[in-house]
Amino acid sequence: MNPAVPVELLRQLVAIPSVNPALAVDDAIRGEARLVDWLEPWFASKGFHSRRIGQTPGRPNLLVYFGPDAPRKTILFESHLDTVGVVGFQGDPFVLRAANGRLYGRGACDTKGPLAAFLAALDGEVLAALAAAGIQLAWLGAIGEETGNLGAEEAVADGLRADECIVLEPTALRIVHAHKGACWFTVATRGRAAHASDPGRGDNAILKMPAVWRILEEEKNAAAERRTDPVLGQPTVSVGTIHGGTGTNIVPDRCKIQVDRRLLPGETAAAVLADVRARLAAIPGGVEVALLKESLPFRTGVDSALVRRFGAALEAAGAPDAREGAAWCSDAGPLAAACRETIVWGPGDIAQAHTVDEYIAAAELETGRAVVRNYLLAAAQSRP
Repeated sequence: MNPAVPVELLRQLVAIPSVNPALAVDDAIRGEARLVDWLEPWFASKGFHSRRIGQTPGRPNLLVYFGPDAPRKTILFESHLDTVGVVGFQGDPFVLRAANGRLYGRGACDTKGPLAAFLAALDGEVLAALAAAGIQLAWLGAIGEETGNLGAEEAVADGLRADECIVLEPTALRIVHAHKGACWFTVATRGRAAHASDPGRGDNAILKMPAVWRILEEEKNAAAERRTDPVLGQPTVSVGTIHGGTGTNIVPDRCKIQVDRRLLPGETAAAVLADVRARLAAIPGGVEVALLKESLPFRTGVDSALVRRFGAALEAAGAPDAREGAAWCSDAGPLAAACRETIVWGPGDIAQAHTVDEYIAAAELETGRAVVRNYLLAAAQSRP
């Protein structure tokens, strides 16, 4: 294998800005459509069919597929197309830079590096073997993962289904077979404004927040008593932002926090918020609770067929068969509901995602290509 192939693919992918529109103001770098425009003909040159799906104007998801229309098995790989913003990035974020065995650029790790490894694995031998075995290979490029799971949800609503799904994310080549979900919401307390020289005439909304926090902790603790996962541990809750008041000499009549509640498999945002609202009814003056985002948890058995086969592909490439759960979430949440077995996997370290010096190790990129190729060839050789 030629190590230059995945590196050159990554160079071209990084050069195409695809910043999530919510995370940039410059139209020259916002949106995923430019990346779709490059990837669609690339896949066509390999014999893939494609279609654009979704309902978000100017932001298509790209679904490509190779192989029979009535396959005995469908294998789906998925990548999110968007990256985080580039403010403060060290160097040109859209020019891949090599130094000390590392490849730097926005998206090099999250998640254009794993995508480049996948693309590099699609040589003629692999595709011919899959076609001869009656296996359909699909890939979904999804929008909007950095601010939710918008593209994956649109694809599932469109009817996307698969037997096995590999969500490409930087996991340091470890197989993530389960991860938590996320419920982001706001809590706003109400009070009554007054001049701070006579605070007794007012009702301070900020001072109600310690009681709110105690109640949020109580809800999380009660949930942990009902459900603890052997891989993922317990649910967690964290307050990320707080805003309140309009001036030093004014008793504040409103205060708002943003809350991150991590979900275990079996929990939903609707159930969590219903419990939170019931508990917060005890706060005087009333409390407003509003959902910001829900990302679903998922779990595939640690000894499932997909996990075992992918572990064998890792070992064949000289990498350890490491299996774990994760506290973060990804597009695997919605996709797991549409696919029989799902994992999250890829070269690159999640610790490098979103950083101002984002990079992926060149050697890991090449190993990633070998793993994908091993897995696909083994799938083609397996019995129905």
